[in-house]
Amino acid sequence: MRHFVLLSLLVLVLAGCLPASIDPPPLMTGMAFVPTVIARLATPASLQASTEEMTKGLQIYRAQYCGVCHQLSAAQTTGQFGPSHDGMARTAQNRLLDPRYSGRAATPDEYLAESILKPEAYVVDGYEVSSHHMPSYAHLPGEQIDALVYLLAHQR
Repeated sequence: MRHFVLLSLLVLVLAGCLPASIDPPPLMTGMAFVPTVIARLATPASLQASTEEMTKGLQIYRAQYCGVCHQLSAAQTTGQFGPSHDGMARTAQNRLLDPRYSGRAATPDEYLAESILKPEAYVVDGYEVSSHHMPSYAHLPGEQIDALVYLLAHQR
C-alpha cells in the first residue's frame, strides 16, 4: 500500500495535479493520507478561486446590475432577459467552438472579456430577436472587466 501511495503521489505531482511542494505526513501508511490527496484533487490549486477576486467580481456584477438580465446563483440573481451565467466556465469553452462564433477570442477568458466589451460578437441562441440586447461595458476600467471575467470564469 505504501509503495502504491508514493507512486500515485509522484504521478500526480509530475502530471501537474498536485504542487511539487506538498508536505506529506511523515508516515504515509494506511488511509490517513488518502483524504488529503482526494481533497486536493477535488479542487486543484489552479482552479481554486481567490475569495478576494470573487468578492470584487461579485461587487462589480451587482453594481452594474448584471443580475437584472442574467441568472447567477453566486450573486443570488434571477435575471429574466439574458442567458444564465451559472456554469459559465464550460459555456465559454463551448461557445468558442460554435461555428456561429465570429469573435476573435482564443481562450474562455478572452471570450468572456469580449462578451462584456463587444457582446455582438456572439448572440446566444434564442436571444437574437430579444428587445433586450446586451450592451457593451467598454466604459468600465480594465481592472473591473478583469474582475468580472474572473468571477464568470470560476462559475462551474
